[in-house]
Amino acid sequence: MVIITGDVPVHTKAICDEITHKLKEEGVIPSHVEGYNEGRWIGIDYGDVMVNIFIPELREYYNLEWLWSDAPVVYSNREEKEDEHRDI
Repeated sequence: MVIITGDVPVHTKAICDEITHKLKEEGVIPSHVEGYNEGRWIGIDYGDVMVNIFIPELREYYNLEWLWSDAPVVYSNREEKEDEHRDI
């Protein structure tokens, strides 16, 4: 389960487009994309991985993190990625 927040629907659609484009380049095609037209909650089903892209209000309302609270959590952001590439 991947959970992402976009600021507004046009942002969530752009995130969806980028994810599906990059994975398609690797030969990975989603079995289904739901909610793209409204862009408030977009679900991309990759079988073993489900990508959820929310606007902030819906992410807070549905609170998927709580529903899946017993699953391991991995946070990712640019700062963490930059830290990984720094020489020690």
